[in-house]
Amino acid sequence: MKRYILIFTIFVLSSSIIFAQKDPKTLEFPDIEFAPKKPGLAAVKEGVTFYFQEDYESPVIEGMLIFKSGSLYEPSGKEGLASLTMRMLKAGGTKSLTPDKLEDKLDFLGSTISSFGGLEFSQIRFWTLSKNFDETWKVLTDMLYNPAFDEERFETEKKKDLEMIRRRFDYPSSLGMYLFQELVYGKDFPEARRTTSTSINGITLDDVKAFYESNIKDIEVIVAFTGDFKQQEMLSLLKESFEDWKGITPADLDLPKAALAAKPGVYFIDKPDMTQAIITLGHLGLNNLDEDNVEVNLFNFILGTGSFNSRLMREVRSNRGLAYATFGLISLGRDKGIFYNFCQTKSQSVGEAIKLMKDIITDMTENPVSAEELDVAKKYEVNSFVHKFDSPQAVVRQAIYLKLEGYPDDYLETYLPRIKKVDADKVLEIGKRVVDPDNMVILVVGKKSEVFDQLKALGLGEVTELPLPKE
Repeated sequence: MKRYILIFTIFVLSSSIIFAQKDPKTLEFPDIEFAPKKPGLAAVKEGVTFYFQEDYESPVIEGMLIFKSGSLYEPSGKEGLASLTMRMLKAGGTKSLTPDKLEDKLDFLGSTISSFGGLEFSQIRFWTLSKNFDETWKVLTDMLYNPAFDEERFETEKKKDLEMIRRRFDYPSSLGMYLFQELVYGKDFPEARRTTSTSINGITLDDVKAFYESNIKDIEVIVAFTGDFKQQEMLSLLKESFEDWKGITPADLDLPKAALAAKPGVYFIDKPDMTQAIITLGHLGLNNLDEDNVEVNLFNFILGTGSFNSRLMREVRSNRGLAYATFGLISLGRDKGIFYNFCQTKSQSVGEAIKLMKDIITDMTENPVSAEELDVAKKYEVNSFVHKFDSPQAVVRQAIYLKLEGYPDDYLETYLPRIKKVDADKVLEIGKRVVDPDNMVILVVGKKSEVFDQLKALGLGEVTELPLPKE
């Protein structure tokens, strides 16, 4: 009996505590003052810059070399050359280490090195135990200064590219993304160019060697280290390692300016094996350095990046049940990003989904967002800001990216004050300035017999059918 009385007493006390608790939504907390972290910065020599963040929690050193060169520098018809060249720095071995011996040495050290090319910049990354750093660094600099470009490995790497091209459109969402970019930018615009079997097969080993000589060797480079090391010791090592590196500033390129390539309207690609359809719609976005490059994040959160707090997810998925996945945003880019909205829906609801998405987008350009929506978006940006600095690697990489893209030095310090200052009028102003709901490119990938009539019934003009690309 005493046992039951004790249990009852505990239950009553627990219940009183539970019911005495306040509604979490009514709780108030003081704002957390957070100063953005910045990595150390030192000049190794002209054209070689060193970013660093010491961290002694683990006996590990991570690093990367970033070269101011990428696929922007590829000749037309040689798409894939920059990526292939960067991968060959490791895959092709060095003059003192065959490809197999290079891999064996890294395996023995427990270290990893990877190299790859991007649009504007190319990278070599490494990870190693600090006790094995010296040997790992020797391998990396050997790759950089003395690449052997093994012919057999070259053919293997090309086959990998060809296989990726063959499988590129296995997923309809990938097909939609690639073709939408092409419609917005145009086939020859740098952000929309893609590799083909013709471009890969046309790349020779001499092309790789020439690209290395012209666009990697002696080009301006940023070196970044995080982990278990002493800055002064590492700076001395880098001065020795890059003593003969020229650090040449890459030549300015005469690149085209972004302009909407396709006529606004509805485009369709027939894929008879699909039971669902992929919808992508939008137009050009903003430049990285646009005056609203911070404030636009609140517009994006409310429209389509805030998960179930966003209008697209809330209305298209939760309230109408038209899609499992949907999102939208104004992206920033080298010249201009893309205003990109995505939805995957069943074939029978394509027309309804497009109309709803268009209505939601239009409303963002005509009416102020609610105080609650704006408050949730601002709280998310403020509370998530600290996670931009949740590791030494994140601190360093972010600082480098901002510098390379030309952001002002006080970008991070002014980020939160700019977010907190945004009101509903500002969000509406961004919508009116950037988004044009009546002049969007709408691309649908799906089964023609189930989708095409719905597209014609939207009343958005002629539906242009595009051929299903082979690659």
